[in-house]
Amino acid sequence: MRVGFFRRLAAFLVDAMPIILTLSLLLTFFVGDLLKSHYPNYDEDFIIYQENMDDYYETLNIYGDQLDLEEVTLTEYETLTTTLREDFNTDNQDYTEMILAYYLNVALYFFVSFSILNYFYHLIFKGQTFGRKLMKIELFGKINWFTLLLREFLWKTVFWMFTFSAGIAIDMGLIMFSRKKKTIRDYLSETELRYSGISYPF
Repeated sequence: MRVGFFRRLAAFLVDAMPIILTLSLLLTFFVGDLLKSHYPNYDEDFIIYQENMDDYYETLNIYGDQLDLEEVTLTEYETLTTTLREDFNTDNQDYTEMILAYYLNVALYFFVSFSILNYFYHLIFKGQTFGRKLMKIELFGKINWFTLLLREFLWKTVFWMFTFSAGIAIDMGLIMFSRKKKTIRDYLSETELRYSGISYPF
């Protein structure tokens, strides 16, 4: 019996969590401030945006109460809320763009850093990672820097990211419903996962 999806997923999560935790700590204590340095007064502006957001929802609730008490008609309520939303978006456009740009940079930081660390982690251990050992599975085949680059970077991290996680569904389908339980990266890198100490002739 070849290695199933959930065992492979468990091994991936065991390997990924320490990397993600490390990157999160770096973001908290160092990288976050570095990214914020591109946006002068980011923390102060973020607080102002949050206060404006609180005021927006407070006013929206007031309009909702007025509608419930029939102090305004539905048409008047819709006009009030539309004006409120448009004014909020106009007044806070700069804050919104700044916050969005910051979080896009955070996402890029996680993607690039995770991809690099995960690749070198697999390279150092030649594919026999702690997660795989814990799940009692091994990587077999042509294991070198290039096949690990294909397997762990291009056809796992990048493939999953740029298919907006549809790649995970594709991998799941191939593992769960194909006889050989092999993904695209298994074929292209000429590697595969097997249970530790077991070599299948098929």
